[in-house]
Amino acid sequence: MPEWGDRDERQAAARAEYERIMTTPSPDPMGAFIESGVIGFVFGEMWRRGVLTARDRRLITLSCVGAAGATTPIETHVWAALNSDDLTYAELDEFVLHFATQLGWPKASDINLHGMMSAFRLAEERGEELAPHDYELWTDPLDDESRRERGEAAYVAVHGVPSPPAATAFRGRSYLDFLYGEIWTRDRHLTRRDRRIVSICCAAFAGVEEEVSEHLRAALSMEDLTYEELQELVVHYAVYLGWPLGRRLDDLLVAAADELGLTT
Repeated sequence: MPEWGDRDERQAAARAEYERIMTTPSPDPMGAFIESGVIGFVFGEMWRRGVLTARDRRLITLSCVGAAGATTPIETHVWAALNSDDLTYAELDEFVLHFATQLGWPKASDINLHGMMSAFRLAEERGEELAPHDYELWTDPLDDESRRERGEAAYVAVHGVPSPPAATAFRGRSYLDFLYGEIWTRDRHLTRRDRRIVSICCAAFAGVEEEVSEHLRAALSMEDLTYEELQELVVHYAVYLGWPLGRRLDDLLVAAADELGLTT
């Protein structure tokens, strides 16, 4: 039996879901894209599927719209994430930092700008004074050897295997020392699971399949995400970045799960 009795009931439920997620009135169904796409499938079906938490879906969405550099979706989804309280401003700020390491500071700057604007707007609408948020400070300096050891240990904690050799300046200073030793070790506002979600989405968009596969295998073997949750991540990812990219990410997920004996 269908979940709804008729088309009007289904559309009403979809519009209500749009308003719950976006925290703004639903647009009128004035064309195919809005009626069948935005209201119909995206909010009427995909956002209602369960499996992932609202926080998970916010992180996936922000990663995808940020990757695409889509200004209006960045603006509306940053606002919705904060206004719904699914993310705090401190969590969004930390998300932006991690996102910057994945797809670059220029793209992250756009999300950061809309985050600041939304925080000011939210404080004004709630009649509150905007106070400095509790962000995590840059780690204390270490000598080069200790810094490298911290990065190598963080890599093992994230992937469950030793890091590749730091044979170049990028592999050493940027990849191990900073990304792993000083970003992945920050745990005040984002969990390892949160960072895994962001990293998978960003690496998949960038087309770096080796990086995607490493994170998928680690997510499954270290139980950050289940196979069911990762399948749902792909469904959500495809909505915001397209079915062709979603199909490739799905192929990589199936291969990782098969390698670990989770598909038999």
